[in-house]
Amino acid sequence: MDIRRIHELCALLDEHLALYQALADHLAEEKKLLLALDLEALWASSRRKEEMGLVILEHIRELESAIGEAALALGLAPDPPPLLADLAARLPAPWRNRLSEGARDLARLKNMILRENEAGQAFIAESLRLVNESIDILTGASQLRGEGYNSGGGQGEKRPTLPVKLSREV
Repeated sequence: MDIRRIHELCALLDEHLALYQALADHLAEEKKLLLALDLEALWASSRRKEEMGLVILEHIRELESAIGEAALALGLAPDPPPLLADLAARLPAPWRNRLSEGARDLARLKNMILRENEAGQAFIAESLRLVNESIDILTGASQLRGEGYNSGGGQGEKRPTLPVKLSREV
């Protein structure tokens, strides 16, 4: 067993965890920008997030290569790359624990990033829905479609939607 390869893998895993933690922190900051509706800062944040994603993708290739080399050193087939848990199961305690904890931390960070991303998407979708409804109310489009309530408190009757144009002369 070549401990040097395992040590290199653990170092790459630590770097990978740091990249994911930085992305998670960035998403938390982006959430504040969304709530503040700071569009200028959101554009910059979006570009930064894209750059971070590209760095992570490049690092994934390095990590996969290190996993393949560690697999060979441990007598496992490198293709398809084994899971970190498979590698950890073949290592003595300190390395096994380090890889197992790294795998758990990585899964936790990925789930946290996914939840933050989904929450941001839901916030944006809800904001767009609110803007569209506001435009419909201002232009009368919701009444043309028979949405809402009539003066008697009942549901408005459904009528076909007519095309609506906003005047640009204001």
